[in-house]
Amino acid sequence: MSGLENLMEGDAGISLASKRGNMSGVVTPLEKHVLYGVRVIVEKQPLDNIWQPFRWVISDLMPLQPQAGGGAPPINNTRLERLRAHGGVATGDDLFFADAWLDLHHAEAEAYAENLASSDPAIYLVLRHGEEEDEDELDVADGEDAPDMHVAELSLSPYNIQDYEDCGEDQIEKLPLAGPIKEFVSAFVDAHYHPQPFKKRQRDKANLEARTGGRADPRLRRH
Repeated sequence: MSGLENLMEGDAGISLASKRGNMSGVVTPLEKHVLYGVRVIVEKQPLDNIWQPFRWVISDLMPLQPQAGGGAPPINNTRLERLRAHGGVATGDDLFFADAWLDLHHAEAEAYAENLASSDPAIYLVLRHGEEEDEDELDVADGEDAPDMHVAELSLSPYNIQDYEDCGEDQIEKLPLAGPIKEFVSAFVDAHYHPQPFKKRQRDKANLEARTGGRADPRLRRH
């Protein structure tokens, strides 16, 4: 049974948080464009280094809800915010989060298929310092509660992430593609990626005879 059949027979889909999508209010891998919401948990780890006092480490990636896309890619430029417990109290740990979108478009299904077929299927995440931010905005953000670090991109396509790797200015993380997100992506690929089987090219006998005047192909002459 394919990934699509498994998903359709099990959890048929996930209810939309918005009014977009099909008439049943459920998003399935049959949609040509899906925005799959995720929450990224990032830890600020201290380092014993005067030049780099800390580093950002991805702690977790949690699936949220998918919704039907409108065809245009999402703009992922979400600033990290401090993770808080119920009641708005800070957790006390250097944990931050950002909500972002995984973009699944039927035109890129081949790239997702290659990702799934690799030895370590992955979600690619790009962290970026927001140096272009206005200083007044940073003051209001209260520094430690909203550091000037952003989730700039989240992608399932190894081709898409190549541009960021070539740039060399961002922090690129490769996270395992697993669980319900992998199941949904597998079903999406089953629905939208249909590789054409290789067909051996047949020689056109009529054209060959016209070129040789009805005589045998000279390349086949006996010696």
